[in-house]
Amino acid sequence: MHTIELDHPVLEPDEGLLLGNGDLSVSIYQKPGRLVWRFGKNDVWDRRLDLDACPPAAHIDEIARGIRDEGWVSHSYVEGRGEATRGSADPRRMKELCDGWPAYARRPYPCPKPVGELAMHLPVDQRGQRVCQRLHIEEARVEVEIAWEEGVRVRCRCFVPPSPNVLALHWEVDNWTDRSATGRRPPVWFSLYRWADPGIEEFAAELFARSHMRYFEGVLDAGEATPLPPPAVRRLEGRAVVEQTFYPDLRFAEGFRYALAPFATGLQGEPVDVPARNEACLHLYSDEDVEDGWLAVAVPASTDPGGMEAELGRVSGLLEGDPAAVMGQWARDNEAAAAAFWKRSAVAIDDPLLENTWYETLHVRRCTNRPDVIAPGLALPSTVRDYSLWHGDYHTNYNYQSPFWGDYAANHPDLAGAFFPGMKYMVELGRKLARDYWNCRGTYIHLVGYPFETEGDPYGSGGLCRLAYMTGWIANHYWWRYLYTRDLRWLRTEGYPVMRDCALFYLDFLEKGDDGFYHAFPSGQGEYAFTGRPEDYTDQPQVVRHARYCLQCAAEAAELLGLDEGLRSQWVERRDHLVAVDDLDELGFSAEEKRRYRLNPPEFTSWDSGSIPRPGKVPAFLDPSRSNALWLDYFGQFPWCLMIHLRNRVYDPERDLDAVRASLRRWRMPNGVLQSMAAGNSGFMGAYLESTGILGPLQEMMLQSWDGAIRLFPSWPRDLACSFRTLRAEGAFLVSASWRGGRVESAAILSERGGRCRVTSPWPEGVSVAGEDGGGVETTAGPEGVVCFETAAGAAYQLSPATPDPQ
Repeated sequence: MHTIELDHPVLEPDEGLLLGNGDLSVSIYQKPGRLVWRFGKNDVWDRRLDLDACPPAAHIDEIARGIRDEGWVSHSYVEGRGEATRGSADPRRMKELCDGWPAYARRPYPCPKPVGELAMHLPVDQRGQRVCQRLHIEEARVEVEIAWEEGVRVRCRCFVPPSPNVLALHWEVDNWTDRSATGRRPPVWFSLYRWADPGIEEFAAELFARSHMRYFEGVLDAGEATPLPPPAVRRLEGRAVVEQTFYPDLRFAEGFRYALAPFATGLQGEPVDVPARNEACLHLYSDEDVEDGWLAVAVPASTDPGGMEAELGRVSGLLEGDPAAVMGQWARDNEAAAAAFWKRSAVAIDDPLLENTWYETLHVRRCTNRPDVIAPGLALPSTVRDYSLWHGDYHTNYNYQSPFWGDYAANHPDLAGAFFPGMKYMVELGRKLARDYWNCRGTYIHLVGYPFETEGDPYGSGGLCRLAYMTGWIANHYWWRYLYTRDLRWLRTEGYPVMRDCALFYLDFLEKGDDGFYHAFPSGQGEYAFTGRPEDYTDQPQVVRHARYCLQCAAEAAELLGLDEGLRSQWVERRDHLVAVDDLDELGFSAEEKRRYRLNPPEFTSWDSGSIPRPGKVPAFLDPSRSNALWLDYFGQFPWCLMIHLRNRVYDPERDLDAVRASLRRWRMPNGVLQSMAAGNSGFMGAYLESTGILGPLQEMMLQSWDGAIRLFPSWPRDLACSFRTLRAEGAFLVSASWRGGRVESAAILSERGGRCRVTSPWPEGVSVAGEDGGGVETTAGPEGVVCFETAAGAAYQLSPATPDPQ
C-alpha cells in the first residue's frame, strides 16, 4: 500500500492531499484555525466567449498572401505592432491579422472556475498544535489528525465516492471537556462558502503583490471584463445551499448553475449574512458539544441528468432516512472502486521515488479523469484560482495530450477515454473552421479550444491562428485506442469518423508542387509568430510529419474496416508523395530505424521540431549543470522530452536515470503532484496537469510496444530491481515481468483479443513460449531478435529463456 504522510500544515491547495472520482475533486489544506477542503469540478467554467470586439477571423488565403507577398511580422502577438515588410494593400486588415486575438487578449474568460470550500473550524483555546495527514492511495481516502498539548485530538477521515458527486467525511473529537454550561463554543464546527468572483483589477493586483508577476495587461487596458454574478444562499429541496450562477451560454440558455449542499448529523445549517464580502456562506453548528458525526457536501450541477435540482433531489432522497448509514455505504463503495482500479496493474521498483511517482501520478489522474465527463483543461480543478493564465483552455500542442500519455500502457483505457468527451466540441467546431477558413473538407483542430459549444473561431488572428499540425496530433489518440485495445466496434463508431475527417483535412490542404511532391503551406510549427520569412511557414517538419502519420493511420483504419476504398488510395498517394523533411540517410538510419521512424507518432520524433535526436552526448534537458529551462523553470515539457529520447534510443539508463531522479525530487510537491512551472512563472496559479505526462516515459523504460514488438525493460538500469503486473502493450496484450541483476527474471503475456504476438527476446539465448497447459507454443523468428507466435483470445503465455539444443 502507498501512503503520502505529511506531519506539517499545508498552506496552499496546490500542495494539499487530493481526492476525487474523475469529475468532482477536492484538495485538502489548512488555514489558521481551520482544516479546509477546496472543491473542483471539471465542467465548472465561465463559458463567456466574447467575439464582438474581434475582426473577421482569418481565411487561409489571407494568411498565405500575407506571408508570401507582404512579408508579415507579428512581433510576438503585441497588439498594434503588426508589420508588412514588403508593403500591404490593406494595412488595417494586415494589423488585425498579425495581432493576437482580442477575445483572448482582452478578456480573462472563458476559463475554469473554483467551486468553493468547506472549512472545519478547530478549537480556539488550544496550544501546541500538531497535525498529521495521510493519503492512502489504494484506498482513495485521507485521514487527518490534529492534536494539542492538553490532549484534545480531532480526527477526520474523508473520501469522494464514485457516485454521487459528494465529499463525505466522518469526524470525531477525543478528550474534550464539556463546556456547554459556560457558553463556550463547541469543539469543532463547519462553514461552507463560495466567495464573490473578484474583478480582474483586484485579482491582477493581488497576483502581482503575491508573486511579482504582471499579467492580464490586455484585459486591464480594455477595462471591459466583468466578474460572475455573486453567489447566494438559497433554499432548494427544503434545505439551504450555496449556489453559484453563470451567464447564459449556447447550451444553458439561463446560465450554468451548481450548488454546494451540506448534509450533516448532529449539526444544523444556518445561512450567514456577509454583505460586506458579498460571500455566500452557511454555518454548520450546534449549541451542544457534538463530538462526532458524518458530514457530506454534494455538488449538483446543470450538467447532471435533469439539472441541478433533480440531482440535489436524488441525493436528498438517499439521505432522508439514515444519513450515517448511507455515508457508510458510500465509504464501502469507494473502497471497492479503488480496489478495482488498482487491481488492473501494479509496479514494484527498488527505488521509492520512482515507484511512488507511478502510483501518485495515477492517483491524480483517477481523481480528475473519467470517460463519461469532460476532462480538465490545463489546470487541476481543485487548485484553479478565480482567473486562469492562458484561460486554462485545451491547448492541443501537447498540453492537453500530455495528461493522457501512458494511460493505455498502465492498463487504464477508462482514464484514456476521458480524452474524447471534451474533444467532441473541438472536432465539431473544426468541421466548420475547415470549411469556412481553410477551403477543406474534414475537420481542423485548433491550437486553442474549449470543452463546450462556441459560436465561432476561438482564436482567429495572429501567428497561431492557422497552424496545421495539431489536427494530426489529436487524431493519434483515436488510433492509439484501437492499437491498445483492438476494439473494432469502437474504431468503427467513434474513432474512425474523426480520423477520417482529420485525414480529409490534410488531403485538401496539401498541394502538389512542380517537383511532383505535396507541400504544406502556409503553416508554422510550435508557436511561431509571423516572421516575414515564407520559408518559416513552408513544409515545417512538425506539420509534414503529422500529416504523413495521420494519412497513414487513416488508411490503415479504413482498410481494417473495409471502408472508403477511394479515399484510402488518395491518402496513400499523398503519404507516398509528401515532401521529405528528414534525411534519414544523412542521419545514419538503418533500415530497421527507418521502419521505426514511420511507426513513431510525430510528437515523439523530435523535441525541437527539427532534427531527430541521435545517440551521443548527454541530452541538454537532463543536464542541470547547463542551467536548462526544464530544470530551472518548467517541468511541464520534461515528460515530452524524456519520451522523445526514449523512443529514439538516446536515453541511457546508466547515465541518465540520476538526472531523472533529481528532476522528480526538484518538482515534486508534498502531495505527490509534480509542479509544472516555477512559482515565478505561474504566479501560484494552480497545479497544471501536463506534468502527469511523466507516467508515459516512466512506463516506457519498463515496457515498449509502439514499433510492433513488445520490449521488456528496454531502458532500465542494470542494478535496479523492478517488476510490473499487467501493463498493456499494443495488440491488446497484458504483460507482466520482473527484472533483477541486469536480466529479465520472468515474463508472461495475456492476450485479450488473440492474434499474432511479437516479442523482442529478453534473453540473449532466445525465448521459449509455453501455453497455459505448460505445452510449448510454436514460434517463428523475425529481424532484430523478434519472436512471433499466434495467440488465442483470453489465453495466457509464459516466456522463458530458450534451452540450448543439445546437438
